[in-house]
Amino acid sequence: MQARKKLLLGIVGAAVAVGAVTGGGQYRTKHAAKQAEQRWAHLKSYCTDCHNAAEAAGNTVFEGIPVSAIADKAKTFEGAIRKLRGGLMPPPGNPRPDQKEIDQFIAYAERTIDESGHAAKAGHVPIQRLNRAQYAATVADLVGVNIDAAQYLPNEVEVDGFTNIAAALSVSPTFLDQYISLARTVAHLAVGDPNAKLASVSFPPPADDQDAYLDGLPPGTRGGTRFTHTFPADGEYRLTIGDVLEGGLYPGRTLETENTLVVLLDRNEVFRAKLGGEEDLALVDHEGAPGRAKIMQRFAAIPVQVTAGVHEIVVTFIERGRPGTDEAIYGFQPYGGFSFRGQMRVPRLIGGIDLKGPFDPTGVSRTASREKIFVCTPETTADERPCAERITANLAHRAFRRPVDQSDVDRLMRFYDAGRAGSGGFDAGIEQMLTAVLASPDFLYRAIEPPQSGGDGAFALSDVELASRLSFFLWSQGPDEQLLELAAQGKLHDDATLAKQVERMLADPRAGTLVTDFALKWLNLDELDAVDPDGRLFPEFSEELRADFATEIDEFVRSVLLEPKDVRELLTADYTFVNERLARHYGITSVRGPQFRRITLEDPARFGLLGKGAVLLRTSYGDRTSPVLRGAWVLDKLMGTPPTPPPPNVVTDLTTPAGEKPKTLRARMENHRAAPNCKACHGVIDPYGLALENYTVTGQWRDVDKLAEAPIDAHTELSNGQTVNGAVELRQALLARPDQFVQALTVKLMMYALGRELDYQDMPQVRAIVHAAAKQDYRFASLVAGVVRSDAFRMQAPAHDSPTATVASTEK
Repeated sequence: MQARKKLLLGIVGAAVAVGAVTGGGQYRTKHAAKQAEQRWAHLKSYCTDCHNAAEAAGNTVFEGIPVSAIADKAKTFEGAIRKLRGGLMPPPGNPRPDQKEIDQFIAYAERTIDESGHAAKAGHVPIQRLNRAQYAATVADLVGVNIDAAQYLPNEVEVDGFTNIAAALSVSPTFLDQYISLARTVAHLAVGDPNAKLASVSFPPPADDQDAYLDGLPPGTRGGTRFTHTFPADGEYRLTIGDVLEGGLYPGRTLETENTLVVLLDRNEVFRAKLGGEEDLALVDHEGAPGRAKIMQRFAAIPVQVTAGVHEIVVTFIERGRPGTDEAIYGFQPYGGFSFRGQMRVPRLIGGIDLKGPFDPTGVSRTASREKIFVCTPETTADERPCAERITANLAHRAFRRPVDQSDVDRLMRFYDAGRAGSGGFDAGIEQMLTAVLASPDFLYRAIEPPQSGGDGAFALSDVELASRLSFFLWSQGPDEQLLELAAQGKLHDDATLAKQVERMLADPRAGTLVTDFALKWLNLDELDAVDPDGRLFPEFSEELRADFATEIDEFVRSVLLEPKDVRELLTADYTFVNERLARHYGITSVRGPQFRRITLEDPARFGLLGKGAVLLRTSYGDRTSPVLRGAWVLDKLMGTPPTPPPPNVVTDLTTPAGEKPKTLRARMENHRAAPNCKACHGVIDPYGLALENYTVTGQWRDVDKLAEAPIDAHTELSNGQTVNGAVELRQALLARPDQFVQALTVKLMMYALGRELDYQDMPQVRAIVHAAAKQDYRFASLVAGVVRSDAFRMQAPAHDSPTATVASTEK
């Protein structure tokens, strides 16, 4: 371990002295050459004991490598740069050079590599299947059908949290069967069925609190739920509302006062009924369960006339005036809904909602889906085939994301003919053809074709390929008509035109996928249900609070990335988005009501990502915080320097032995870190997590560990030797190198944009993007524009020319 420390200490010393070395290993002056040789001799005395040809510690060898070879050995030195940026080397506890010297070496090494011209222009992206999110978004745009692809398609393989990496999007025969089955379902919903068969669908009860207004529902309502459904035909549908009455010791408690339940179709009232009051209360008191059944019969098989297509259904209660009460108020909810042994005092949706229909269908209206599909309507039988060809050409052009010719149309028209030959007529033929379009490899896959002229080097993407890469990057779906038209005209490769399209697309609501599909996945905050806090230890936690965490982090990240702001505000922003429940959880008492709104924070401990409940929950276990998870998250996500993975089969038991008084987590971690083999990693990771120990699993602030009955000590020494005390000082330490966080973000942004893992040869382009963005205050739009301008985005290398190593592999 000491030898490894000496290695990096020597590297730093050598680099400081050879700052005058140019790319390619040529010295500018004899003085610089002499100084470099002296430093390199010093370096060898520290590093070659371990990093020699015989031992090759860490698969790294410096023996026999002259200092002038930094550019020629870019793979090796990119790995060293990354380790030094994260303070992962020299190992904790060993003497280390001044941080200024380390920074000088990093700057020198990066400049030498960047100016050498050895970096590849582009990597190779293999054929790429649409993932679930892309499939759902593209289908919605193409034919207006909204589906939950997770119900139909299996989980994707994640790479660094992303599900759009081409090499991981493998396909099996079973997978293809699922795509074909889903294509049939989508086509049927899109075209509609005037003779639709009677079918039922159920929607679960809401998980939200029911005794107050719910954000997103119509004003003046209380509780309830909403959902959208694709209705296959015009006709009568019948809605059955599940139980709205509490059981328990006194089932009539929810009926003491009169309430009004309403059903809204596209925000228009289609049903209203009273619930509660003297008559209903007497009915339950006198008849018990049969009386309850009579009341619920009022909300069974409610007839609603609905046209075909996608519609929103809302079931909710009209808010009513409530008199003052001297009973205890539950939580922050007004009026105290749980005042009698855990029972609600107002009715709520306890059961799910069943929808059945259509009864006596009357046809299919001109739905939004049919508007997208049927660009013509045949007047006579003779008009059908020409119209079908026109519909086919339009759908294929948009679905295949390229110009189509008659051979494409002829191939698809065979499916139309097969469908038309049945009893369904013209619509059945179009449905069959649409199924073929959605199951076609031209729709399901994106591929970059090499030029017919051949050649072994990197080549530019065609305008059509560039349009698809751009649209899937910014919108997670295929290109719109404007992009396709520019591509067909050969104008998209023009720098000015491309820049205008990036600006237009970022302003479009569809750019929100950069938050949901990129940012939250990069930060590992897209699956907050992965952690289930122990209710005995954290009674303040609820599923509603988990949903609040998700809303807050989505709104917060969206406000930084999609507005003209410095991306470092993700760390420093003094504002957030809360409702009353979340505000009270954070100790903020000035917010009222369930609606989320932006507020200015007064407590610096809540600034930026480090103070967000979503981050603190996701980096914890269900029964305790985790300095390891939190420290690794900071190193990986915020610094771009992920720590070395733990050895296999490592078991860490931090439970308190029976009979002993509980200790703070810090004290328990100290015992584990005392082992030399453990300290090498934990000495790097733990300090970043220990600085966040004032936050509980659910993100509440604490000064005392209640179980250990001891104060929280958030004072720690980071791996680079800097001491910090708590989250505020940790944030300041992370910002000491202004471009570090921006580069960490940019590496992941380019990976997401390209659909492949980055290679060490991509790093010069990453750094160029970051340097250019610095002139525009590191705005997210400037980073996106830089990625799109890069050769890596606009070019493709043959598979045999693409390096096989990745940035991640250089860290191991």
